[in-house]
Formats: sequence, structure tokens, C-alpha cells
Amino acid sequence: MIGGRENGFSREGSTVGRSVGRQGSLAKPRRDGEHHGGENQSPARRQSPGRRWGWRYLFHALVLLGIGLAGLKYINGELFWDAVHRFRWTYAPLILGLTSLYVLVKGLRFVRQLRELVPARRSIIMRAYVAGQACTLLPAGATVRAGLLEQVGVPVNDSAASIAVSSLSDQAVLLFCALLSALWFEAAREPAMMILTGLAVTSVLLGLEATRTWLLSMIEAILGRIQLLDLWHRFLESMSEMSSVPLWLGSIANAAAAFALMVLALRFAVEGVGADIPFSVLILAFTLPTFLGRISAMPAGVGVTEAGMIGILDAAPHVTADQAAAATLIFRIGTVVFAAIVGGLVYLLAWRRVARRAS
Repeated sequence: MIGGRENGFSREGSTVGRSVGRQGSLAKPRRDGEHHGGENQSPARRQSPGRRWGWRYLFHALVLLGIGLAGLKYINGELFWDAVHRFRWTYAPLILGLTSLYVLVKGLRFVRQLRELVPARRSIIMRAYVAGQACTLLPAGATVRAGLLEQVGVPVNDSAASIAVSSLSDQAVLLFCALLSALWFEAAREPAMMILTGLAVTSVLLGLEATRTWLLSMIEAILGRIQLLDLWHRFLESMSEMSSVPLWLGSIANAAAAFALMVLALRFAVEGVGADIPFSVLILAFTLPTFLGRISAMPAGVGVTEAGMIGILDAAPHVTADQAAAATLIFRIGTVVFAAIVGGLVYLLAWRRVARRAS
């Protein structure tokens, strides 16, 4: 700990993985008495008390809004009560346990990746990851984790790079599994071919240097107008530091393990409503709608994901539409809503104390 305070960084690790000359880097040796959020913090890093309190209350509101959105979407209406009466609740502890393990597994990946860039304490990063879980239900809600970590001195460009690597790894695994399982599910072959066609066209366009140059110039022009160009350059630098093959392979393997837990949770939700569906269909029912929901404009893929899951489950032999709808709703409540509630509790009970100490 620096200066005898719990703020997420250790002096011994302050040069890990960073160049000493990097602007804004945590690798620069700090003089005795310097710590993040303290009196000796540089003017560029110090925030006024009013602004600091403003961001803090914004995070409070986002966490509560995420939990409220989950409740309004899923714990409401006739379908919810039908699912409650239909479901065998002996499966509920298994689904909730798998969800908890899922959040833990993905949180460990986030910790591992971020520590490639900053010597932050593992417990601090894990708390920020779980505390931001409720905000993932909001548009671009995953970026709230970067804001939480900035409260304890982690640069936004570094946490954003870790978030980007995690998201890209997730999408790659979801897409691969969806395309693979579509081989056994004829109804999904047409959307799978459309996705493959889109990826092929995108790959060809990005393979052209002129396209890449034009795209980057457009991004830099937009970010320059809103005073974020320097942050963008530092983000690209952080991404380059996370470009090692072992790190990406580990991130992809972690995503595969985490999503396997979710497929198993979906299996228990399906069995809980009295249906029996092959694992190949369950893999498709989770991966393809989740992938489409993530790339949609809807927060947490709400609506898009559920419609896709119900459609795929309903197309399975000997499964009724009511069973498919009930299993989907139970699954989303036991994963999305439960994870949001856990994240909100961690934020209220564990994260606010850390943020206050750091400030």
C-alpha cells in the first residue's frame, strides 16, 4: 500500500509492464508521501471535491438504474408469474451458483489483464468489476467499470483496454460457437450465413489500407472535436501493450469456460420447466441470441436476446412455446437480474468504502 492507505496500488509493482517515460503512466517512480487521491497528487490528476462527489452520485444512480431496469423487464407481468408456477425451484440454487461462478471467472480474467498494465491490487480490481455488474444492463454500461477504477487512480485508457480485450474475446467465442452449433440446427443456418457474409465483407474492407486510414482519420476527427483525442492515443498504446498471444488466448479460453457455465445454467432452466433439449441446441440458444443482443442497440440485448432464445428453444422437438418462454425468463432472471443485484450489493457494501479512502 502507498502511504499506508488502501488505494489499489503497491510501490513494489509500480514499474511492472510500463515504460518510465510514458505520459500519465503509473510506472513513474513516486516520491515518498505521494499517493493517488492525496494532497501531493498532480493538478492534472486532482479533481475538485464538487466534481468528485458529482461522479460518485452518478455511479450511485447508474447502479440503481441498472437494477431497476432488470426488475421492470423481467419481474413483471403474466409471463413472469406463469414461469414462477411452472418452474421446479430445486434448480434455482444451481442456476444462481453457476451465475456467481460465471461472474467470478470473468472477474479473474479482468484482474489478470488489467494487472498487465497497472500494479493495482487484485481485490480492488475484482470489487470494481463486480460492483459495475448492474451497470452492464445500460447502454455502454461496461464502461462504468473504467469510471469506478478511476476513483482509485487507475487510468481510464488502461481499464478501457482491458474491457475492450474482454469484449472482443467474448464476441469471438460467441460467434464461433453459434456458427458451429448452427451446423446441427437447420433453422439457424440462414442467419449464420448472413453473419459470415457480413464478417467476410468487413474483413475485406478492413484489409485495405485506404479503408483503415479513412476509418482512423474519421475516429480521430470526431474525438478531437470532443477533446478525447489524447485519451484515444493512450488507449491505443494500452491496447498495444496487451497484444501478446498468450494473453489473448487466455482471454478466449476464459470466455469459453464462462459461457459453458451459462449453457449449463440454461440447461437447468430448461429442465426446471419440464423440457429436454440437446446441448447442441442449448449452445446455439445461448450464443447466437447473446451475440446478436450484444451488437444491438438495446441495453444488455433486452428483447433481442429473449426473442432469439425463445425462438430457438421453441423450434426444438417436444418443446412448447410456453416452456421455451418460461425457461428463457427463468434463465435471464437467474443470470442477468441476479448478477445485477449482486453487483449492486457489492457497490453499496464494499466499493463505496474503497472509493472514499482513495479520495
